[in-house]
Amino acid sequence: MGASSPHQSVTVHGDEVTCTDFSGFSPDGERPGRLSDECQAALSAISLALADHGLTLDHTRHVAAMIREGQTFSQCQAALNEALASARPALTLRIVQRFPLPEQRIALSLTATPHE
Repeated sequence: MGASSPHQSVTVHGDEVTCTDFSGFSPDGERPGRLSDECQAALSAISLALADHGLTLDHTRHVAAMIREGQTFSQCQAALNEALASARPALTLRIVQRFPLPEQRIALSLTATPHE
């Protein structure tokens, strides 16, 4: 569901998988109208990336959300809470001036590891 941006990456170190800078753009480069949909699309793209390594969003231990305006984060927070409820990861919120894609409003990064 999310576009494969040249800025996003997946890094594996041991059993830890880090997905960095996932946007919520569609495969054809379109941004969803609502920020909550953009967030959900980024989570869907991350979920697919984790599946390639035998992990799910339930394995998330830390998520970082980069956003332009802090007051708009609540629109994304519900999607994050729903998708990551069972994982209960630490959350870092970063306010940024700009993103690589001009219309981008959010970028999600997370770290996941298998359950012990």
